[in-house]
Amino acid sequence: MAEKHDKGGRGTLSALTSRVPRALRSPFSRSGRHSTRNRILAGVVATGAFVAVGSPLVAVTDDQGGGSNNRDVAPVAEQRPLSAAVNGTPEAPESVRLGSGGSNEDDSEKRDLDKSEQVRQQRAAEKAKQAEQRREAEQKKAVQEQATKKKALAREAEQQEKQRAAKAAEAPAPKPKKLVAEGFLTSGFHTRGGAHAGIDIGADTGTPIRAPQAGTVISSGPASGFGLWVRVRHDDGTVTVYGHIHSSQVHVGQRVEAGQQIATVGSRGQSTGPHLHFEVRLGPGAQEINPIPWLKQRGYGLG
Repeated sequence: MAEKHDKGGRGTLSALTSRVPRALRSPFSRSGRHSTRNRILAGVVATGAFVAVGSPLVAVTDDQGGGSNNRDVAPVAEQRPLSAAVNGTPEAPESVRLGSGGSNEDDSEKRDLDKSEQVRQQRAAEKAKQAEQRREAEQKKAVQEQATKKKALAREAEQQEKQRAAKAAEAPAPKPKKLVAEGFLTSGFHTRGGAHAGIDIGADTGTPIRAPQAGTVISSGPASGFGLWVRVRHDDGTVTVYGHIHSSQVHVGQRVEAGQQIATVGSRGQSTGPHLHFEVRLGPGAQEINPIPWLKQRGYGLG
């Protein structure tokens, strides 16, 4: 039988023999003195070949035992390349396929990727949580600042109100407007046995006399007992009378406003000195009323 050769040009048996320990390695002689060693070596080589290629190698020895006619180990099954025996071929599906470990590596890589993704998600979740906490803290701070500002504004408004109240208390009350500048009361209402229908306000001749309320002039000129007078009918229907005047600054039908000068103090008619006789009636020739409360209601004093 011809000896099979591998890629390196060595015989298959010789290549296997080169992997046998030196103590067991010896030239295969056909002499009988090495038959026992040859049997052992053939068994070892056959076992290794079976493991490598999946087919047992049968050692053929001398049937008579120990003869010099010992032959080389020959393969029983058809010889195939070692790679085909290891990896298998479509023609020999029963061949033993050795795992390359790729599946384990893929699983390990997948686990690493899954773990990395979990770590990334955890970090993203932590960042989102931290961002939410910062937003909540900022909102809480803004609310606190707004509340503080409102309190400060309320305190400031309260202080300003107190200051205004204090200034108002310290400020003197506004002086009432005067019917007659620099005048003074010389005779009251219904004095002289009740025959006095008005009041008398003494002042120097020529002192201005002002209308306490807006109205229309209905009399301006000479009058019996008063010498010279002015009468004004106001918008509420009341009529005011100004007697003993020195001069009139208005004419009948003229519209006058509150505070406007209408005459000057004099002593015409039946008078004992310069003064203003002032009456307030509910209408022309109607019943007279006390002029003092009426003037005060309109912010006017006697003089």
